[in-house]
Amino acid sequence: MKLTMRIMSAAVVLWMALQPTTLSARPAVIRDAEIENIIRGYATPLLQAAGIAPGDARLILVRDNQINAFVAGGMNIFIYTGLLRSVDSPDEIRGVLAHEIGHIAGGHIARLGAELERASAQALLSTILGVAVAVAAGRADAGAAVIAGGSGSAQRGLLAHTRTQESAADQAAFRYLEVSGLSAAGMVAMLDRLAGQELVSDTYQDPYVRTHPLSRDRVRSAKAFVARARNPGRTASPAELATYDRIKAKLAGFIDPPQRTLDRYAANDPGVPAQYARAIAQYRRGDLVAALRGIDGLIQQAPNDPYFHELKGQMLYENGRVQEAALAYESAVALLPSDPALMGPAAKAMMEAGGVERTARAIQM
Repeated sequence: MKLTMRIMSAAVVLWMALQPTTLSARPAVIRDAEIENIIRGYATPLLQAAGIAPGDARLILVRDNQINAFVAGGMNIFIYTGLLRSVDSPDEIRGVLAHEIGHIAGGHIARLGAELERASAQALLSTILGVAVAVAAGRADAGAAVIAGGSGSAQRGLLAHTRTQESAADQAAFRYLEVSGLSAAGMVAMLDRLAGQELVSDTYQDPYVRTHPLSRDRVRSAKAFVARARNPGRTASPAELATYDRIKAKLAGFIDPPQRTLDRYAANDPGVPAQYARAIAQYRRGDLVAALRGIDGLIQQAPNDPYFHELKGQMLYENGRVQEAALAYESAVALLPSDPALMGPAAKAMMEAGGVERTARAIQM
């Protein structure tokens, strides 16, 4: 009975956080080798600073416009595309990651049972969302069937954290950033960005604010840390900022209506992010000739970039040009071997393209 009540309280909190998302637009896990590798690059030194082996943590991208991030089911860090698109600098994402890693290190997360914690990312996300919906609808038994352990963290909710936990995670995040030689200015900027929502109705708050209680004390504490830091740490380099602009353009190309992307990234913009976004938008609206012209132009500029070859392979494969797609994917794999997000689609295209050697290589992936 106590476990059921704890789950019901947790699920109601999560249900409130997810209200703006309709069932037809439920968040979904996506795989993207480029974005995953960039985010993992941000997270790796922070995980190491926390004493966590980087390979033990799973970074999961969630396609949804909400500004949100959370940890659940062990060391699973869910990052929403809405969060990635809402900020202008990797420094803010590093701040969010450092904070979420602080929750992991502090044990502020609900355990979902060993089987679920080893489940696929989509299964785990679906379970988290499903428990919230079922319990909020009065089916507390559904929650009891999923949540295991009845630990203190389960009492505090699936995703919701107390103000004490938030403060502890902040302090841990400051340490991880400092040990990694990184500035906490991005974390301050993120807290400032969210602080204005503290007095806003729940209906209009970002889910991150509802599951991560924000207070002016947290903002003041963050600013005080930056002010007294003996080593201010480095902020994102011009190259890192350019890379971040590129992944934001990629997300815009794949998520926004194609015409909106083409209007935003005008044809007279010669930058790589604009070329990238336009190529994706053209591909999504069915203009393969223009899309291939765009991606070939990017490959000509950066022939050793595996992600341009990967995108070309995707464009060709989804338009039935399997032989050409296999060649593009082979180029991508040669430049980025053993990447799990790339191996799946590459192996599929190579198997369908056929040929003894190509099929053998695909089987080995």
